[in-house]
Order: sequence, then structure tokens, then C-alpha cells
Amino acid sequence: MAVSLGRKDDKQAAVARSHETFDPLRDPAMRPTPFQAYLRIQIGCGKFCTYCVVPNTRGPEQGRPPAQILSEAKILADQGCREITLLGQTVNSYKFVDGDQTTDMTSLLESLQEVDGIDRIKFVTNYPKDMTERLLIAVRDLPKVSPYLHVPAQSGSDEVLKRMKRGYEQILPEAAVSSDFIVGFCGETDEDFEKSVALIERCRFKNSFIFQYSVRPGTKASERLEDDIPREVKAERNQRLLEVQNRIAKEENAKMIGRDVQVLVEGPSKKAADADPDSQVLQMTGRTHCDRIVVFDGNRRQAGELLDIHVDDVSSHTLLGRVNTVDVVSIGL
Repeated sequence: MAVSLGRKDDKQAAVARSHETFDPLRDPAMRPTPFQAYLRIQIGCGKFCTYCVVPNTRGPEQGRPPAQILSEAKILADQGCREITLLGQTVNSYKFVDGDQTTDMTSLLESLQEVDGIDRIKFVTNYPKDMTERLLIAVRDLPKVSPYLHVPAQSGSDEVLKRMKRGYEQILPEAAVSSDFIVGFCGETDEDFEKSVALIERCRFKNSFIFQYSVRPGTKASERLEDDIPREVKAERNQRLLEVQNRIAKEENAKMIGRDVQVLVEGPSKKAADADPDSQVLQMTGRTHCDRIVVFDGNRRQAGELLDIHVDDVSSHTLLGRVNTVDVVSIGL
């Protein structure tokens, strides 16, 4: 929960204590599914991007003690949870210092890797500048860590990134990732926007969340920069970037046709909501280890299972497949 306590309203210790609580251990009924859970490891932010008010409302970055995180992960596993998603405003910046011992994001993932019962570990949202080689190696080498990253680029233009005060220049991920983009930020020229198009073309993101810039009171951008991009231009750029992203997403998904993917089954799809509740076969949905959505014909008993699905077709956002079956041949003795 965000609280409106300014950084200069009290002593540093008082500000820190106002943000020390994290999400309580949730009842299984409050999770996305009984088999998936969010686990907050960090709160606050110290990046001070000019368009964002989070540092002023949630205070400085604070990492939760790793012992608490591990304890909660074990309880979740005991309750039947198979996938956890670690949450933080800039989650890959996680750090907890206890005397002369420092736990960073990579160390935390290595510890969580050993929790019995947890099969998949994801984490969002990442800050590009803090994506270290050590962390990328951990994502590659730790079997339970999903080979998927959400890394908000926000823009493909170095000039726009400077005005946003993002602290980095254009990124080129080493692996498939999803991203965020803001179109129509203060002073964004046609050339700046084309660089965002080019970044999506070059990086071929799995998907991107695209937003039109709007002024947020209390941010540096609202005080120092003019919101000078017309609304219709923002809308046009938003639509064009969506079209580019959707085309690329479908092209990348098409590479999965004919392949088998392992899916953690979440339950009936939205389409199945209108199905006969007594139906034995209905459309089920789940996600691959790299966070691609998969739908297939199945049954409710499969929820929470890891199933091998053969991909037959795709859209920009979904893989469509069928459960792999094993032919059993009876041999007379």
C-alpha cells in the first residue's frame, strides 16, 4: 500500500519504518490460483525517474530479510504452491545487508532454488541498469528460475531516456524478454518514436505493455517539462507500436509450432466460463516456463499439474495446443 509520507517530513529512521511492512502471507483463496503466489521481497524505489511518483509515495528501496522470504516460500510450498513470483518496484536491485553479509538478487534466487515443492520462480519488475551479468547467468543456469525477464525499456531514444532520467541508454537484451514503453513523453519527436519502433524490431520482445504519457502531479516532469505532444499523436503512436509488437510476437510464437512445451496448468480459460459446468472436456489454460500463455482441451482435474503440450497453432498472445498422449500397446503373453 502506498503512503503519502514525504522524504523530508521526518527523520530517516521514521520514514524507513513507515515502509517496513510487506504483503502478509495470503490465504490460498487470494492467489491467482492455488498453485501460484506472489511473494514481495522489496518495497520502495530510489531511481527518481522524472515521470514517476513512486519514490515520493513509497520511500527508499528496502529489501526484506532473506530468512523471512525463505520461510514464506516454504510455507507456500507446503500449501501446494508450485510457482512463486517475486515482487519489487525494481526487483533485480534487491539487496539486504546484515552486518558484513550482503544478500543480493542472485544469492536470493540460489537459496530459493533449494525450496522443495517450488518448481518455478519468476521475478518482476526489473530495472535495466541493474541487470548484472551474474544475475543473467543465474537465470540461465538455475533450473527453477524461469527463462523470462520483464525489463521496461520505456523508450528507444537516448534523448528521451535522458529526459526521463532512466540512467541508461538503449538496451539490447541477450534473451527474449517483455518490456514497457511510454509514447508521447515530453519532447518526443517523430525520430525519437521511430527509435522505439526500431528497438522493438531489434529486440523482438515477447510482449510489451505500451502506455501514453500523462502528467502525474508531484513528478519532476510535471514541474520541469512541457507535456507538448498532442493527444491524437500519442494515440497514433500507441496504436502503431502495438501493431509492430503484435506482429513480432506472432512471428516469435510461430517458431513454437510443432514443438512440445511444458505447461503449468492454471485452470479453465476465460472462454470456458460459458461452458457447461458438467462438461468433461473444456478449454484449459496455463503458462510455459518462459511465461507464454497456452490453451488446450482438457479437464479441471489437470489444474496444478505440469503437462507436456504439443503446439499446433498460435496468435500474437497465445499458443494453441493439445495434451501429449502416450500410446500404450498391449502385448499378449
